[in-house]
Amino acid sequence: MREALNQLIDRATVSFHTIMSSLRMGKADFHIQNESDYAMGLAHGMILTGFISDFKDHEKREPNQEEMIEVGKVIFGSTEEIREAILKSE
Repeated sequence: MREALNQLIDRATVSFHTIMSSLRMGKADFHIQNESDYAMGLAHGMILTGFISDFKDHEKREPNQEEMIEVGKVIFGSTEEIREAILKSE
């Protein structure tokens, strides 16, 4: 599942230009105060949600706490890559 998680991270960083452009258009509607913090949270949420969905499809169960901690570590380890994708989309 680590490979699937890395693929989700890669897909999120590649698609962030499109996501950020629509986010900027609706920024006032969503009352976004700090765009980069919002974008980082959005990216983490997208990756985490995608992983949980893929995990449930593959393993036929919810990930346990230990697995979720490991996922968090992998996502946290990719923070710089995600942040760069956000900055490149500006």
